[in-house]
Amino acid sequence: MGRFASAVHTTIRTLRYYEKIGLLVPGKKNDSNQKIYTRDELKKFYNIQLLKSMGWPLNEIKEMLGERAYSFKDMLAMQEAVLLEKRNKINASLAMMDRIKIVIHETGDLNNEDLMLLMNTIRLEEDQKTILKQYLSSNTVEKIMPKTKQQQIAFDRLNSRLLSFFQDAIHSGLHPDSQEVQQELKELLAIIPASINELFHSEMNLKKQSDLFKALLPVDMVEFFEEAMHVFYTNHKNEVKGD
Repeated sequence: MGRFASAVHTTIRTLRYYEKIGLLVPGKKNDSNQKIYTRDELKKFYNIQLLKSMGWPLNEIKEMLGERAYSFKDMLAMQEAVLLEKRNKINASLAMMDRIKIVIHETGDLNNEDLMLLMNTIRLEEDQKTILKQYLSSNTVEKIMPKTKQQQIAFDRLNSRLLSFFQDAIHSGLHPDSQEVQQELKELLAIIPASINELFHSEMNLKKQSDLFKALLPVDMVEFFEEAMHVFYTNHKNEVKGD
């Protein structure tokens, strides 16, 4: 066993485990009644390593190699789909980390809660688009949600600013109808690449407007944000009537 392990660059422990689970069991013995590895075991070992490198778990490898009728072609197609899905998830996670690193670089260190919130905001962007399309036109949603790298950076800056401001406002005891809060809200909404009229369509009630932004806020800010939005919406309607 030791010589075989050395020849295939593995460990005796690994070979013993393979034998224990019935994955690679020597079929012959020498004159001393010791199990020996032959060319057949060598071939099977390399097949095991090949399948492992493609992401197959040992229990499934055992099943496949034990079934003479299995189709390696079909197996390749199936495993390719699994690996592509994993790669897409890894790429999405790496892209999210790159975006968060830019936010950290611009704003300084974030506490764990804020960091997790911003990362979830990025991770759930597709879900947010689905929610927004219940209340806004697809054209407006496409304007709001980021697509290019530059748009993503701008969107992350907006979320970071939104989070920071409302946290500070609540901590400082500001009221949702205060001039400071309303001015900041006006500036934040002006950054969004959609007009105020698109965001506050006459057919949208206040509840829908609140739901629209809940995906961007932690729970403890929702009530404050809803009231601030109510004041902003009322002021906006009065300004439109005044014009």
